[in-house]
Amino acid sequence: EVSGPEYGASNIFKNRWCVLIKEKDTKKKYFNILRKFWERMGSKVITMTADKHDKIFSITSHLPHLIAYNLVKSAQDFEKKQKYDLIKFSAGGLRDFSRIAASNEIMWRDIFFNNKTNISKAIELFIKNLNAFKKDINLRNNKSILKKLIQTKKVRSKIIKLKQDI
Repeated sequence: EVSGPEYGASNIFKNRWCVLIKEKDTKKKYFNILRKFWERMGSKVITMTADKHDKIFSITSHLPHLIAYNLVKSAQDFEKKQKYDLIKFSAGGLRDFSRIAASNEIMWRDIFFNNKTNISKAIELFIKNLNAFKKDINLRNNKSILKKLIQTKKVRSKIIKLKQDI
């Protein structure tokens, strides 16, 4: 959530993914120089098209940031409407989302605008799943809600297994 050289770390890229975009007109010589640079920095380098990158990251990065911004805004709106001093009770959930929502607003505005088609599709999928959760909660559908919670919990285990957790 912070930026600038003063927040850098010597191992910031070690064992982290670096996605290089390779299109038909990409010069192989320069691409290989770039690949070697990132490998020397300790990154795991993968190549993909810009289109594939934008689709993947609309779900894995852009949507989570948008959700974080929206959740914090919802907390602010709730606090204002209810006249509750709720921010001081920010336990792990809201606290962790607020870290993401503290990211650079200019950069994220530009990402949202530049990947608007894929982000809009990701939002629609999110709304569909959110409505399904809402329905299960309102109907007290124990079996369905537990199935969703158990299935999604497996993602965290996979992230840890893949060493993507800091």
